Amino acid sequence: MTKHEGLELGHRMAEVAGSNAGEEWKDLAFQAFSDHAKNHHVFTTEQVRKANPDLPYPPDPRAWGSVALRAKRAGVVNVESWVRADSRKVHGMVVTLWRSNLV
Repeated sequence: MTKHEGLELGHRMAEVAGSNAGEEWKDLAFQAFSDHAKNHHVFTTEQVRKANPDLPYPPDPRAWGSVALRAKRAGVVNVESWVRADSRKVHGMVVTLWRSNLV
């Protein structure tokens, strides 16, 4: 396994999950992510999800990864660092802390 093979696989699986969520959901989630970036210097994807309780859940939560990657490619955010997730569901996993380019 190469140094970044696991990360690349994770990104591919996030894109698959995003595709399965559908274009409408992805567009709504991207708008929510971008709007969050307009008001927060740094944040996690988990914080975006919590701030948008009316947004429907995707079939696979990994779809949020495709939204974050889209935002990164679009120049909305860059990686600031990594932090422990708040959600008990992921058992303190390390997640990306995003730095907004919109604030």
